[in-house]
Amino acid sequence: MKPILYLALIGTLSASVTTPVWAQTGTTTQSAAADLSPEVQSIIANVQAECNLNPTQTAKFTKDYTDFLKENAKPNANTQALVFKAGMQFRSYMNDGQFSKLNQMIQAGKLDPTKVKLNGTSAANKVTTPAPQPTAPAPQVAPVQAPVASAPTPAAMPLKSDVLGLYHQLTGYMNATPDQTAKVTPILKDYDQKVVAIKTNFAGNNGKIQSELAALNGKTVESLKPILDPNQLGKLVLAATMQENILSGKNLDANQKAFIDKMRTKYNMNDAQLSSVVLVMVQGKVRGDAINLLAKSNPQAAAQELGKLLQDLDAQLKSTLTNEQYVNVKADIEKLLKGQKV
Repeated sequence: MKPILYLALIGTLSASVTTPVWAQTGTTTQSAAADLSPEVQSIIANVQAECNLNPTQTAKFTKDYTDFLKENAKPNANTQALVFKAGMQFRSYMNDGQFSKLNQMIQAGKLDPTKVKLNGTSAANKVTTPAPQPTAPAPQVAPVQAPVASAPTPAAMPLKSDVLGLYHQLTGYMNATPDQTAKVTPILKDYDQKVVAIKTNFAGNNGKIQSELAALNGKTVESLKPILDPNQLGKLVLAATMQENILSGKNLDANQKAFIDKMRTKYNMNDAQLSSVVLVMVQGKVRGDAINLLAKSNPQAAAQELGKLLQDLDAQLKSTLTNEQYVNVKADIEKLLKGQKV
């Protein structure tokens, strides 16, 4: 199967294991709005306008972005870990289009306070007039693409978290050592249990769930930083975010949601089988992106890695799915690739 076969299953989530320009500044900024420098205020205004953020989203972005600048200004700050933590936070309340636009701004250096010119000579950072904001109360979380009538949003998947399983599937890709795995395993096992507890205890209160998960994510990242290097930690955080999006149905289009629902209902998959497909989807994206990057400098090595990836993904699916389920899943994926409804 082709790498894009798996890439088509999940929403766009652009990220890089390298540190973007905006994260390299040492500017010290306080979270309180009154203490923001003119440069940071300019950046926030541009993000609000270009990404079309509503007031609630703007408030969240302001806090997360300025908190990043403050933490990154500290001596010996782990910039890369902070970058991925901030990315997770941004993604939690931005839809696909907004997050994609934000990434374009980052790549263009528009979130680097040292490059902002307030005299209007810098086109990249010229403040634009924010789009008119709606008068109706803003939702707490930015909506994802609305499903069409013929492809209703599927019922929520089980309140399951399997970041530990995801880590074990990606140990080779992350070049994790046995010693690292031994230390990481209890941390991620505890994390998975706490995620389920949070979603269960605060069911129906999405705001509380998001705040509790954000706090848990931050603590977990801090626990992992002494064990994993920034590159490994970044890969794990990115993969875990993708997995959560799939499990929750966030950032998936109508056809992708229909595919997820079909696996649960028509193909009668149990929790373990559903999780195996989710793991395959995430690995296909994460490892596939790395292979595409490698192909630019070493096509031969990329071809070898591609062959290994496809073998791994097929083997994982076959190990948990019945033959009928496996055939059906492959057929549905082919339809997704052709733009057909599943």
